[in-house]
Amino acid sequence: MSTVDWIIVAGYLAVVFGIGIYFSRNQKTTEDYFLAGKSVPGWVVVFAIVGTMISSTTFVGHPGNVYASDMWNLPSFLMLPFVMLFVSRYVVVFYRRTIKMSIYDYLERRFSYFARAYGAAAFIVSRVADMSATLYFLALPVSFLSGMAVWKVVVIVGVVTLVMTVAGGIAAVVYADVLQGVLLIGGGLVCLGIALFRPAQGPVAVLQTAWDGGKFALGNTGFSWVTNNIWFYIVVGGIWAVQRYALDQHIVQKYLVAQTDRQAKLSAYFGAIACLPIWLLFLTFGACLWAFFQLTGIPLPAEVLAKTDNIVPYFIKTQLPVGLIGLVVASLMAAAMSSLDSDLNSMATVIVDDFYPRLRPHATDRQRLRVGRAAVTVLGILSIVFSLSWIGGVGAAMEFGVQLFSIATAGMLGLFVLGALTKRANARGAVAGIVACGLFTAWATLTSVKLPVLDRVLLDLGPLNFKLHPVLIGVFNHVIVFVVGLATSLCFPLDQRPVVASEQRQSGQA
Repeated sequence: MSTVDWIIVAGYLAVVFGIGIYFSRNQKTTEDYFLAGKSVPGWVVVFAIVGTMISSTTFVGHPGNVYASDMWNLPSFLMLPFVMLFVSRYVVVFYRRTIKMSIYDYLERRFSYFARAYGAAAFIVSRVADMSATLYFLALPVSFLSGMAVWKVVVIVGVVTLVMTVAGGIAAVVYADVLQGVLLIGGGLVCLGIALFRPAQGPVAVLQTAWDGGKFALGNTGFSWVTNNIWFYIVVGGIWAVQRYALDQHIVQKYLVAQTDRQAKLSAYFGAIACLPIWLLFLTFGACLWAFFQLTGIPLPAEVLAKTDNIVPYFIKTQLPVGLIGLVVASLMAAAMSSLDSDLNSMATVIVDDFYPRLRPHATDRQRLRVGRAAVTVLGILSIVFSLSWIGGVGAAMEFGVQLFSIATAGMLGLFVLGALTKRANARGAVAGIVACGLFTAWATLTSVKLPVLDRVLLDLGPLNFKLHPVLIGVFNHVIVFVVGLATSLCFPLDQRPVVASEQRQSGQA
């Protein structure tokens, strides 16, 4: 990269660092640090939700996937508007009136502390895994573009994000997401514009070539339990949307920071819906990227063709002028950091609200605040270390990311549905469902998922391996929690523990 590009990237990192320092002045209580005093305007919450859902995988993985095949994952995204109609109308207000900071508080009220601790622990494990993957898949293209070693990119981006989040809390996170959202969209539009207009044949020819090449197709329409196809991605997309927007702490926490219930509901819906055109932007960029190289006849090196995640960085490095490369690298960093900072703050929220009170029930708010900052620091360092351990691995960012998320859901949707939709479910049933889910997930994951650093399964049992598509692990684990949990509950007397929803209705009628 040129000096101008480096100045742009350094300027972006400096601004993010400054945002953290600026908001550090107002972090006096845990409510300030984790909920921003419930004073964030609705439009900022929209950007915060978008920033949390979009990562560097979106910038690199989506276009690379379309370049190599087609828009097979678009059907899963199209389930989002339908899910959000329910979430924005019912779930958002329920959480704002029921919980203080952590959504896993509901699981203790409905079942037991074990269920709450399980949900919180599963969330932390999934977020650390996701953060390490996000950092790693960001470092690959940035290293390719800048010439900087992958480990240096991981450390620099990780440390800047960590310092900003430790200092400024959730307020710094959500306002940084505004800047990062603008950069992400701007970088995507720049790349799409060059792919469309640089070929001498013009943008219409680019789109027609991509269409004729099947790049706008929606994948395999024949049903299969083993290979990618449109039908199970529709199912997975619906489950993914409910899991993300109704049951993930780092999203639900954004609902809690809004000033009013109405702003929270509108922000939830429009924040989620705003992700759709962004995803479509990068999918379209991938289609046009394929057509670009077809029309221009520019040869691609073998090392680029060997891995689809190299396509976008190669295009940026060879086709963008000085200055715009720096802007796009900053956009890549913004896409990753907007997810990383939210994850760090929400994990610390879970530790302070779900675990620390059990160890120190009489701790002061100031002590809880110190523990929260310490948790952000430790978890941030842990994610950086895990990300560094991935260096040298193989695998496509987008497909591995989908598999990772599906597995890491830990059956939480099944557990919440078990509590919300059945009066007969009890604490014993919840424990049985959790144990069954854990055993199934461990077996299916170890015998079917290839880690990027190994390119082989960890446990090969031959005919006893999980033979279906790994994404389906994240579907079956919810079903197992619900079915086993309900069946076990029916074997015991009715639990007298009140359902939180019932408490809400009764208090409203009083």
